[in-house]
Amino acid sequence: MKKLFILVVCMMFAHALFAQDIITKADGTDIQAKVTEVSQNQISFKKFSNLDGPTYTINASDVLMITYENGEREMFNVKNESSIPQGVMTYNPWSGKISVGGVTIEDGMLNRYISQEDIKSYKGSKTCMLVGGIVGIVGAVPFGWSIGTAIAGAKPNLGMLIGGGVAFVGGIVVSLVGEGKVKSIVNNYNSKLAFQPQFQFGATDNGVGLALVF
Repeated sequence: MKKLFILVVCMMFAHALFAQDIITKADGTDIQAKVTEVSQNQISFKKFSNLDGPTYTINASDVLMITYENGEREMFNVKNESSIPQGVMTYNPWSGKISVGGVTIEDGMLNRYISQEDIKSYKGSKTCMLVGGIVGIVGAVPFGWSIGTAIAGAKPNLGMLIGGGVAFVGGIVVSLVGEGKVKSIVNNYNSKLAFQPQFQFGATDNGVGLALVF
């Protein structure tokens, strides 16, 4: 009975956590909210952290997109849908940037392409890579110094050698884990593009008709 109660509480908490609307501003920042009204010029909402509080408004011209709690997205200020880069998503490990169709996508604009869950995972992965890089660099200094000392024929400091080596290798591992998660997000996006059949009317081997193009 106690386990059932805990499970119910967890389910209620999970529902409350995701039952929110996300207002993505034109500058890429997000507002966790409950949208109450959308008009041509303004969007009214309550802060999700204070649903009983005051109602706020934001100019529609300052909003890029609203992601509703059911996953539906409403775009704003996109005059030409074709202007949004489309195509295969790639990740450049040197710049740390994601591109779509060869166009670099800023982190704040990733809402156009991946889910909120993947965005959170992406941000966590970037943090892993940053921390791993810092730890690796910090460990590389004493590790490299110890190796250089040994090559020169002197006795290296064992503590510096082991500690630096562990930090250096550990930093690399953490960075690779973070990078692997980013690549997984990119692969998941591209897998959705792998099968997009379209019907085209034109000449076929048997005459004129509809052709299913993959």
